[in-house]
Amino acid sequence: MARRSLRLRLLATFGLGALVLSSVFAVLTFIGVRRVLVNSQQQTDLRQSFADAAIIRYTLYTSPPSLANQLSSIEQATNSAVLVHTHHQWLSKSPGAATGDVPQNIISLVDRGRVIQQTVAVGHQLFYIVGIPIPAVETQVFEVFHLHHLESTLGTLVAVLGLGALATALIGVGGGLWVSRRTIRPLQRVSTAAAAVANGELNTRVAVSQADEEVQQLTESFNTMVSRLVDRMERDARFASDVSHELRSPLTTLTTTAAVLQQHRDELSPAGRASLDLLNADLAIFQSLVDDLLEMARGDAGATPHVFETVTAADLVRHAARSAARRLGRTSPPLDVAPEVEGLRVRVDRRRFERVMANLVSNAERYANGVVAIRVSRDGDTLVVAVDDDGPGIPSDERERVFERFFRGRAAHDRGMARGTGLGLALVRDHVSSFGGAIRAESSPEGGARLVLTLPISLDAASTLEEA
Repeated sequence: MARRSLRLRLLATFGLGALVLSSVFAVLTFIGVRRVLVNSQQQTDLRQSFADAAIIRYTLYTSPPSLANQLSSIEQATNSAVLVHTHHQWLSKSPGAATGDVPQNIISLVDRGRVIQQTVAVGHQLFYIVGIPIPAVETQVFEVFHLHHLESTLGTLVAVLGLGALATALIGVGGGLWVSRRTIRPLQRVSTAAAAVANGELNTRVAVSQADEEVQQLTESFNTMVSRLVDRMERDARFASDVSHELRSPLTTLTTTAAVLQQHRDELSPAGRASLDLLNADLAIFQSLVDDLLEMARGDAGATPHVFETVTAADLVRHAARSAARRLGRTSPPLDVAPEVEGLRVRVDRRRFERVMANLVSNAERYANGVVAIRVSRDGDTLVVAVDDDGPGIPSDERERVFERFFRGRAAHDRGMARGTGLGLALVRDHVSSFGGAIRAESSPEGGARLVLTLPISLDAASTLEEA
């Protein structure tokens, strides 16, 4: 599931919230104003109709022949259509006016002596019809008012309210942008600082500015957490360093004693020689563990400086592979260097890189049947070193965990080899990361495990040496 941006969610929330609220307000406003305008217009037209009916009644009483002129005057003054039903005849001076403009039910009700008012729609136009009976002269007056002026006003009101709702939504988006910036900026600073701490920049802290109480509490809590984490790491590093250092003296004594016993091996019984062999094997593991702990503690404490060199990649891998093989008393493993790698240079700490290769070869010797081949290739701006072994491979669920400290996978127990320290590959990852590279485990095409080391190719053609 794709992650959604908090900034976008805040903008959408503010924008949609403002749009919904402004739309609801616009609708309610339109309904209220429309009702007020319509009622006001109808009341005005109703009063006008009664006044016009009184004029028509007076005209019929005093001078019936002048009724036509009087109707013309009324229609011109009121901008309406007047129809008069008197003595079974229809009279009107409005062009095109006919009894069809008045619904039959209204005519029937007025004929019964009732005053009727009704709004009707003819096509897309609205009309307000008032019917007034005049029983004294056996006459009914129907006045039809066109509501197009009111419709125009309401249309303008709709446009204004719509623009207001849109403007309010834009203001809401602007407010959301301001709030999101104010809210997310501290989170971004904390996130950047956390990433820097994860990359080893333990002196990183978040500046505590004059911000909101919650933001200030967040930054202070983060800085406190990092400080305690650094203190904890320093204590652990000092502990490991002190323990490893204190173990060196008795370890040296044991090693010296074992060497003296080895010189008199022929004088020992078979059981004594077997015990001496076990002692030497365990001392070798103990020595390796102490060395790994010391190097790891120094690395964590930053006590060992990096000496970076820009060297030829192919020569570096060849020399490191031969050095690792000599240390284990083995012949150098087959090395396959792709033609495009020749002449490429990488920037590494030579001693640490040799330790990386030694640990990879030693890991293959301990948990597999040794190294099958070391392949060096190029992938874009990256140097790729793949170390293939002849073992059972690494299960997919352990390919990340094998680089954790003190982790030994199922292969060690399946082969009855509980003699590894579980620090070799962890040191490899630490050293490779210090070079700006990475390491991963995958399956080898030949059936075993493949440990893939990647390093950035140096663009500096000159060999340089510096202290880090």
